[in-house]
Amino acid sequence: MIRPWIIAVCLGSSLPLGLAAAPPSKTISWMQADLPPQFILDGELAGQGWADGQMHELFSLLPGFDHRLVQSSLSRTWYEIAHRDGVCFDGAARTPERENFALFSRRPIMAPSYRVIIRAADMVRFHPFLDEKGAVDLDRMAEEDGLAGGYTAARANSPAITRFIDGEQRRVRLETAVSPSQLFNLLHGKRLDFIISSPVEIPYYKARFHLTAEFASLPVKGGTPSIRGYVACSKGPLGRAVIEKIDALMTDESRWTAYIEPLRRWFEPADFAAALAARPHGDAAQP
Repeated sequence: MIRPWIIAVCLGSSLPLGLAAAPPSKTISWMQADLPPQFILDGELAGQGWADGQMHELFSLLPGFDHRLVQSSLSRTWYEIAHRDGVCFDGAARTPERENFALFSRRPIMAPSYRVIIRAADMVRFHPFLDEKGAVDLDRMAEEDGLAGGYTAARANSPAITRFIDGEQRRVRLETAVSPSQLFNLLHGKRLDFIISSPVEIPYYKARFHLTAEFASLPVKGGTPSIRGYVACSKGPLGRAVIEKIDALMTDESRWTAYIEPLRRWFEPADFAAALAARPHGDAAQP
């Protein structure tokens, strides 16, 4: 029996001279994960995440490719990038392990790191734990009786936050949640005094749950002020072509400004200014 793939090969070899074979696919799969407000996959705010907006900005600047959106888990996203060409993700952390199988854009998206989120009305209560720069000293706060906080399980925190969570002598009561949405509801309902979360999640969960309370985000002493995310693509001809075009495009400040603009809705003004000023990876002047 002749197998179908053999037939296809035979037909291809019998094409008349001068008749070109079909051009290779230029389809790029842009992966989306459930990471609001980076990506917002459902609800009344669906499609309004900052990465959702950035991808559509990129699509208009990359007319030589066919772009499609694919919803996936993070683990599946990295599997696809590692095993198939033409797969990209907007807002990826750059690590030595991932650089073995993925290519990254040079100019990073600067996002604020996790902070202590409180109700704005409780600011005076947290003044004793602030250093001279307005950052929370978690070692000092750990000694306080009567405070209750919460954090999301399985998140990669800074060393200072991890030490606070794991501290055996900590007197502050901590609750673990499986998602930030639980934490914001508990904080709004005054069942927690603070949560450890990203400040960019504040406007998202306020809008999603129609919360009326005002929140304040406090940086953590000893923590990094921001984290970097990049466009990551598969390490093949298609992925390389996309990354090279993005790197060339983002040297133009007006295009960079348009690409960063979707962050404004979700970032605090100082955090948005830091994102706008981000320099390419490896530059000496990079913040």
